[in-house]
Amino acid sequence: MESITGTPKELSFQLINLKQDKIYELREYKALRGTQANRYFHKLVNELARYNRNNGYAISDDDMKIMMNVSYGTLATKDNGELFEVVIPRGEDISYIYPYTRLSRIVGNNEYYLFYKRTHELNSKEFYQLIKGVEQECRDVGIKTLSDIEFEQMMKEYDKEFRKWKNY
Repeated sequence: MESITGTPKELSFQLINLKQDKIYELREYKALRGTQANRYFHKLVNELARYNRNNGYAISDDDMKIMMNVSYGTLATKDNGELFEVVIPRGEDISYIYPYTRLSRIVGNNEYYLFYKRTHELNSKEFYQLIKGVEQECRDVGIKTLSDIEFEQMMKEYDKEFRKWKNY
């Protein structure tokens, strides 16, 4: 089946013409955001992981991404603004449930973990903050990063694409 898109009113007219003995799925359309900033982020994370591996630290690209997101990313909040925090028994591994977590405190036999947003959930300001942190980590070990002008231009494009994507 060819996909159909449109406002609810436009879709209502198109839905009538679909085969009535079939089952369909209806989802909100979300355009893809610009990928230049995303590619840059992953390039830096992967180079940082490679640098660490070359210096005797066993870390995967995925583990480095998690570490950077927890170091420079944005804490996840509920609709009411409260932080997402879970309590698990001391010694359990929460990473198999959700990778972007940080231990915030231990009370008795319980560990309290804060959740961070996944990178694709970050708005342009939050993604800017994340990339800037990763850039600093890279500069600290001699990994080349974009100039300030190149970075600002890339983030303007990202912000423009993000706003377009968010309005769908």
